[in-house]
Amino acid sequence: MDASNTTPPVRSSWPGWLALAGILVSASLVLRVSGPLFGLDVALEDVPAAQLALGYAAVSLLVMLAVPVLIRSSAALNAKHVLIFIVLAGLAMRLTQLGAVPVLEDDYNRYLWDGAVTVSGQSPFAISPETAAGSTNPGLSALRDQAGPVFDEINYPEYRTVYPPLAQAAFALSHLMAPFSLDGWRALLIVLELAALGFLLAILQHFGRSPLWSALYWWHPVVIKEIANSAHMEPVLVLPLLAGVWCALVARPVLASGLLALAAGVKLWPMVLAAAIYRRLFGHWKIFAAATALATFTLVLMAWPVVSAGLGEDSGFVAYAQKWRASSAAFLVAEWLAGLAPAALVAGIEPGLVARALLAAGLAVAFAFILKNKAQDGRETVHQMFLLAASLYLLSPSQFPWYFVWIAPFLCIFPVRALLLAGALLPLHYLYFHFAARDLEDVYRYGIVWLIWLPVWALLALDWARARTSETPFNKSCYAS
Repeated sequence: MDASNTTPPVRSSWPGWLALAGILVSASLVLRVSGPLFGLDVALEDVPAAQLALGYAAVSLLVMLAVPVLIRSSAALNAKHVLIFIVLAGLAMRLTQLGAVPVLEDDYNRYLWDGAVTVSGQSPFAISPETAAGSTNPGLSALRDQAGPVFDEINYPEYRTVYPPLAQAAFALSHLMAPFSLDGWRALLIVLELAALGFLLAILQHFGRSPLWSALYWWHPVVIKEIANSAHMEPVLVLPLLAGVWCALVARPVLASGLLALAAGVKLWPMVLAAAIYRRLFGHWKIFAAATALATFTLVLMAWPVVSAGLGEDSGFVAYAQKWRASSAAFLVAEWLAGLAPAALVAGIEPGLVARALLAAGLAVAFAFILKNKAQDGRETVHQMFLLAASLYLLSPSQFPWYFVWIAPFLCIFPVRALLLAGALLPLHYLYFHFAARDLEDVYRYGIVWLIWLPVWALLALDWARARTSETPFNKSCYAS
């Protein structure tokens, strides 16, 4: 027999999937059992923040590198069987966090309190926890007693809530299911994530991509830590966001517009993505009018409780817009540029506001470039939506690790290497606590932040340069495929 005509045996990629799942489930278990080391009764200098940051960066980098390789080597496998394994293993990672101590996060206390206030018939937009603490209102007094440590550990109690009405509806539902229960809230998040995963799989199928790409989201250590462990509310946003993306993909622009407006009732930014839908509708004015009318109606419903309660200095919305910043190299650059502005031009204006204005101007330019051409079909519309989301993410003054959840589903469709790298490096955010405990916050702000973002921007620039010197478009050459 001629050896040159023999076909080499196909190696199964099951061992790779099993090994990666084993590592990630083990990481989830370590996170679970190490929770008490991060308890509120532990001095900050004794918290193993550096070990958390470096460990989670390592496993996140592993996911970034391994998942595309495993997908390419899984062609001979039954994709349905692998997908079932991916879903079940990801679910196991989440279930390990039930009963866990949230690691270096306490936002969930505000969620549980807001839900209780809403169910009691009062408005969290009108009453800050600080005001509630001194109130003689019998209803608030009873809620304080029921809340116990949840109320005592609310962060920024001087501000009224920063979470819009759809988020409040989710908090209220959680309270109705299990009052002041962190695990009740986590269970609701898992259900919402499963529903969002369904839309993600449908979108992948429509794009002709393997459903196994969903592992980039469903198995991502940052997603597991920030949602299942730290109980951030992002799945409440991701579900209507992906439902809106699906509707845009299958030519349901009016419904897509409404769903994005609904997502803006959790956090405001998803409404930006509707610009890709409206751009495509130019010339189809009846549909354009219907889409914008539905979105406007939904946004008014979402905004009314907030605006009617007032936007004073104790409003969480005002405080976030003016003051919040975290882990953003783009904001550092904007601050530096703001410092170069002529004094007469920025006299009396907070430097941080000038920096935010510069970032907003940069976003406006990026959006104009992305939308200069009308999308010809649903796929191009969704690609523009992704680029809008990525631009907003990269130029945001705040880049907390849980914000990565916003774009993680898009990376299953458009796996841009630089943004996958961002997801791997973002756990270094938790080095802030290591340096803060030693009065070295500036080492983090002006050192570690660049360690996170310089490689991301460098990889983006490298892919752009390669695209300019080759026949492969940038939006293809930058993908991990």
